[in-house]
Amino acid sequence: MNRHVIRLVAAWEPPTAAGGGRSAWVRRFGRPSGLQAGDRVLLVWEHAAVHDVSAVALNGTPLPGIAAVTSRWEHDVTALLRDRNELRLEVPHPEPICDTVAAHGRADLPAAWGCLALVIVTG
Repeated sequence: MNRHVIRLVAAWEPPTAAGGGRSAWVRRFGRPSGLQAGDRVLLVWEHAAVHDVSAVALNGTPLPGIAAVTSRWEHDVTALLRDRNELRLEVPHPEPICDTVAAHGRADLPAAWGCLALVIVTG
């Protein structure tokens, strides 16, 4: 079994207030190229040990939430992928937080949140 990892820690839209004491983070991305029949695409969050994520959605479809202390969370998103995708996270912060916003207007997820990635599993 082969795995290809696409990290999603950079290029997020700057977080916005989502209401109810939450901030929303949005990341848009294209469908990974070269997917073959039988390949699976997992959304994986490793070392998500700091914040509860109150809502996770891909293309408007809710995914299971992430607990406050989780070393690894994953969900198969193969069937949810489109040519253009929108991943949305909502976290319990009344004010949007982010470490930096780059010159191109995109933000990185806070480093303390761990690593969020798409993992393509082939074979």
